[in-house]
Amino acid sequence: MIALVRSSRQCDDADVANHSRWDDVKNMRRGHNAETRATAEQDVALGQLIYDLRSASGLSQREVAERMGTTQSVISRLEEGGGARNRLDTLARFASALDRHLVVSFPEKAPVKLRDAVQIV
Repeated sequence: MIALVRSSRQCDDADVANHSRWDDVKNMRRGHNAETRATAEQDVALGQLIYDLRSASGLSQREVAERMGTTQSVISRLEEGGGARNRLDTLARFASALDRHLVVSFPEKAPVKLRDAVQIV
């Protein structure tokens, strides 16, 4: 399980950065199995969390990239869901750039609900 701590601000549909991209992903993967769809949903949820955290911090993609020692396009890909699974070291550098913490946990039973986090099963 991977969790990035986020502010308590709730976003509404107008704030969803990945809405149109998610529609594209769903349309491309209609013929795929439930596991593939679940993976895509997790990628998009993590991308949305990354976007929300960056936006709440008031930083631009370029500013976060500079703090991480990477490029703006890397931050853009993270916010889009990364395509491939995001690496823990990248997520840790992102959390550090925002003065946040990355928490990785392997509990016997998954919590019913994680506050301010994305659960990846």
